[in-house]
Amino acid sequence: MTDTAETAPAPLFSDDLVDRYRRDGYLHVRNVLDPDELTEFLADARTQLDRQRTVAWDAEDGNVMDWVVEPERVSEPMRRLALHPGITGIAERLAGRPLRLYKSELLRKGTSGSAPTPLHTDDPAFPLDAAPVTLTAWVALVDVPVERGCMTFVPGSHQWPEGTVPQFEDPFAAAPEARWWPQVTVPIRAGDCTFHSSRLIHRAGANTTDTARISLATVYMDAAAIYRPIPGMTYYDPVPDREPGQPLDSDRYPRVGSARGAR
Repeated sequence: MTDTAETAPAPLFSDDLVDRYRRDGYLHVRNVLDPDELTEFLADARTQLDRQRTVAWDAEDGNVMDWVVEPERVSEPMRRLALHPGITGIAERLAGRPLRLYKSELLRKGTSGSAPTPLHTDDPAFPLDAAPVTLTAWVALVDVPVERGCMTFVPGSHQWPEGTVPQFEDPFAAAPEARWWPQVTVPIRAGDCTFHSSRLIHRAGANTTDTARISLATVYMDAAAIYRPIPGMTYYDPVPDREPGQPLDSDRYPRVGSARGAR
């Protein structure tokens, strides 16, 4: 299956679109970046991927992707993209509550030896508590057709049973019936964005083209989120200025959308 996309700034988003996101767990929005923004952000993204240290995700059948961790801390254009008012405004509209920036990742799925991104949920990678809403804005900086490794989602798979603890390695452990649900593949153009819940099961294909897939994935968390790591979990990025049980309300995690600049 393939998806349908919408083009509308946050204030014009209909309740139907918000309901669709909350029902399905994802939404594809066209043209969140204008051509000038896209040109600037892609050029800077390529520079950062060439200059900064990257983290690699390798699998038995090749490299899934590599990425720059938190590029918004070293690059002013990447920070502007992570805090882009059009994108964060839509994120807040979909969430229905105040949000903060948690982190971003500048992702590259290469052209040689590319491997698919396996089915997973993002939630186990986030040491967050008291955070009913966490979502990712995935902004394509190049065209991402199916053969370049676009995203595929399992609609509705974010609605886990009460008290379920997610697993990264086996995303269907939380909802075994979702293994048989339809999956929706979402090819997107440069400047488009998908929003998806941290609890949604999703994957991406391999890149079989001669152009690297470059995107910025930015995670927005509930503004009231608390740092609560689970002992033994290995997927967390460092949280250097918070102790377990403390709110993530420092300058490192700014408010976004309509409340940008607030503490």
